[in-house]
Amino acid sequence: MLIEYIATTIEDALIIEKSGADRIELVSGLTEGGLTPSYGLIEKVVSSVSIPVNVMVRPHANSFYYSKDDLAIMKKDIRTIGSLGANGVVLGMLDKEGHIDFQQLDELFTETRKMEVTFHRAIDSSKNIVESAGKLNQYPQIHTILTSGGHGDWPTRLETLVKIKESCPDTDILIGSGLTRDNIHEVHSLVGTGCYHFGTAVRHGNSVLQSVSSEKAVELVSIMRELAGHSKTK
Repeated sequence: MLIEYIATTIEDALIIEKSGADRIELVSGLTEGGLTPSYGLIEKVVSSVSIPVNVMVRPHANSFYYSKDDLAIMKKDIRTIGSLGANGVVLGMLDKEGHIDFQQLDELFTETRKMEVTFHRAIDSSKNIVESAGKLNQYPQIHTILTSGGHGDWPTRLETLVKIKESCPDTDILIGSGLTRDNIHEVHSLVGTGCYHFGTAVRHGNSVLQSVSSEKAVELVSIMRELAGHSKTK
């Protein structure tokens, strides 16, 4: 079982580590779906916690389509993130037709080196999510795909997540967006990837504008560990 929480501040990161979660996704601009955080914040968080920190690489929230200049910025950001000791990067891109831009992805791989790579929820906006996931599964550089199974209703997304899991035997499927303490049992029972990503579910008031709640973070870790224990006894 892997539990990842989103941090936007050093205070968030310290609470997340203390809660018992396994990994931090560090971002800025949570109201915009997550953007690349400042180098100062990355350095402070990485040096202050012992759990892995994966950093968002997203220069703007206009779309998941990036120009050559955007790509140059992303490559520089990845180099710097690596030099600051982060565990990995979180990235994703689409072409103008809504397909994954594998050419740009290959360019970014020249900078990721030994860092873990998570392809983020850009995949949920791609033309064919399951097909896209299957293609990403062929890349040894990609350790994780973060997905909510698209943007449809919850039952449809669950069906899509099952198909994604089946098409990606070599890649961790990190389920995120919309996960709560109330639906995680269903998700784990029906999909069971064992990798879960929580954002607003562990924040005060379930708001992107609020900080991580220690109480909520601890409670969710407890729930997830219990689920993991039940899975092992089956």
